[in-house]
Amino acid sequence: MNTLTNVKKSQGIMMFIILLLSYIVFASNWVAGSNLSEKIVYHYFNGEQVSPMVSEVINYTITIARIFANLVAAYILLKLNPRKASIVALVLLCFSFVAVFATNYWLYTIARMIMALGGSMIMVYMNTVVARFIANDEKIIASALVTASYNIGAGLVAIIFFLYKDVVISDWQHTMYVFSLFSILLLVLWTMLAKDFSPNDENTHHQEEYKYKDALTDKFVYCFSMGFGGFLFLYVMSLVSIPVKLVAQVNNGFNAEFMILAITMGGIVGTLFSILIGKVPFERKPFLLVHGIMMIIAMALGLYMAYINPRLAYFLFAIGGFVMFSQYSVYLNFPHELPNMNPRKLTIMFGVFWALGYTIYTVLNFIWSIILSYYGWDLSMVFYIVCSCIYIIFVFTFPALKVQTKRAIS
Repeated sequence: MNTLTNVKKSQGIMMFIILLLSYIVFASNWVAGSNLSEKIVYHYFNGEQVSPMVSEVINYTITIARIFANLVAAYILLKLNPRKASIVALVLLCFSFVAVFATNYWLYTIARMIMALGGSMIMVYMNTVVARFIANDEKIIASALVTASYNIGAGLVAIIFFLYKDVVISDWQHTMYVFSLFSILLLVLWTMLAKDFSPNDENTHHQEEYKYKDALTDKFVYCFSMGFGGFLFLYVMSLVSIPVKLVAQVNNGFNAEFMILAITMGGIVGTLFSILIGKVPFERKPFLLVHGIMMIIAMALGLYMAYINPRLAYFLFAIGGFVMFSQYSVYLNFPHELPNMNPRKLTIMFGVFWALGYTIYTVLNFIWSIILSYYGWDLSMVFYIVCSCIYIIFVFTFPALKVQTKRAIS
């Protein structure tokens, strides 16, 4: 069993990079599919008009899959160890390729759901690798890269769709086929290069073993997950569900791709900012509260200005993206900085965080779709902004942290 723990830090970082690239591919595949949703629905329903809830069903299934995946990811990891568990996740991610050849919308939806299982498991396993191989004073930088991964994927899609829109929308199957090939490539790379290690910390043998039941009775886990759900609702909706529908509302030359690009590019700059301040000791809780308020105000103003001045709206969306991601890595790194943390505990906690967070996001997304269908756009936007404030409410409950710099858990 010693071979499980005899992995060099450089090998651990290489594995982290492969998983990071895999999540970028997952994000780009998800966002590309959302941008092509009208073409996909048209293809499978032979041009018939369908309810907004039908066109959103793929997003519901992806988020439901992510909930389930995050609950089982830690169990699979502890049974198989990281290398084999990640192979399982990457194989599931490759179902994006299978989805392209689905003969009806519901088979397509199931294949995309399986793809989402893999993507969510990869996110959990990245945190295990970070906990095992990255020093504590560098974890916030690794967390910044993890948080940037979705933005990078979404940003790449926005650029490709802007530069080559006529090409990518002319045949949605060919477009999704190309995106899916990268999943297969990364599976091959992981199988060839990854090494196995134990997710348990060698220094925790004399401590009581952390289990799922411990996470499910931990108040912080619920507060963190509720805040995370509010953040996801604000962020994911701004890239996946709102842009195309906003264009249909304003009719003034507003561009959905520009909105996505503004948010993602602002997010990438915000991530770089968080990396720069990563090693600076500062109080986490006030930082999160101020940035949380700023991001919600920026997004609300951007939605309002889309009707009046699209360029100013893009600027506000970029500010919103910047503020979201200048804090997101700090937020996701918060559990790493709690006392008595180890890779096993983090793996279980993050599995629950992501599962509960996406449960909240899915419920809010579903209610938003009902409001949009039956009560109209304006009320749906009020619901969107108000429910995003859940993030701020639960950050208030976080403990104050005295940030310390220590070596990696290894």
